[in-house]
Amino acid sequence: MKGMKKHLMTGVSYMIPVVVAGGILLSLGVIVGDDTAFGKQLSEYGGWTLGLMVPMISGFMAYSIADRPGIAVGLASGVFADELGTGYIGGILVGFFAGWITNLLKKIPMHPNIAAIKPIMIIPVIGIGASAMFMYVISIPLTPAMNGLESWLKSLEGSNLLFLGLIVGGMMAFDMGGPVNKIALSFSYASLAEGIYAPMAACWIGIMAAPMGLALATFIWPKKFSKSEKTNALPAVLMGSLGITEGAIPYAVSTPLKIIPSITIGSGIGAGLALFLGASAPIPAAIGIWGLPFVHGPFMLLLGLVIAIFINAFLVGILRKQSDVDETEDAGLSFD
Repeated sequence: MKGMKKHLMTGVSYMIPVVVAGGILLSLGVIVGDDTAFGKQLSEYGGWTLGLMVPMISGFMAYSIADRPGIAVGLASGVFADELGTGYIGGILVGFFAGWITNLLKKIPMHPNIAAIKPIMIIPVIGIGASAMFMYVISIPLTPAMNGLESWLKSLEGSNLLFLGLIVGGMMAFDMGGPVNKIALSFSYASLAEGIYAPMAACWIGIMAAPMGLALATFIWPKKFSKSEKTNALPAVLMGSLGITEGAIPYAVSTPLKIIPSITIGSGIGAGLALFLGASAPIPAAIGIWGLPFVHGPFMLLLGLVIAIFINAFLVGILRKQSDVDETEDAGLSFD
């Protein structure tokens, strides 16, 4: 499982710059105006760039597993996943398969004369062919499931969007970069690949509100935080603004049963309100608040973020006691 996470994160890290570039181009097209030739062209370029999302993640997951020979097999497999309608989830599954089959093909012993063409003909042809068959088989159940998910997400409005934001935003804050966070993020990327941008807006708030809200709490309730926790307020704000939710971890270590419920509830409420008011984000939350001008409904997203930050700070201040500070200092916890 540790290796699988590494390969998945490799694919995501190579994919993110493409998604950011595509999302910004798409947003610029909307800002300029789709009714103008230049704006329409920008939107098209953004859409084409975002179309690379699934091949990029599968290609570089295969690269992480099988090194350079896996790239061609993984990229082609990602195109199959996209064309067959399995989207981001299909891209991840076939990325693992492409890397695995490439590794098997690399180990097959061959005559020296044949081995010379192994990396440029045998591995790509057999690997891509096997991945195509794998993709066809899993697309039978996966494509209808993805189509159903896409239809459901597109039909959401009003209170349903509020509920969606509550769930995604809360999950993003819950374990501050852990498995639950990654599940919500993967769901939002899958939605992004289908041109549905609301879940990613909830991710933005879930990622940023937790560390920034805890930092604010240290100023509002200074007696309820240790010296080291107050010292970490500025780094937490900076990390939150850059889309790094792990800035909340130092606070959660000392009193997890008080911090985690607070940031989960506050981030979920703020994210739900942002989606209810019409916020959506065509670019990943990884770039933080600096990408705010390129989201749809930036003021609505900012309003949801501010509300989440204040709710987080308020709940933490209510739940935390002076005795928590004494226990933290006695335990020698410091994150300087």
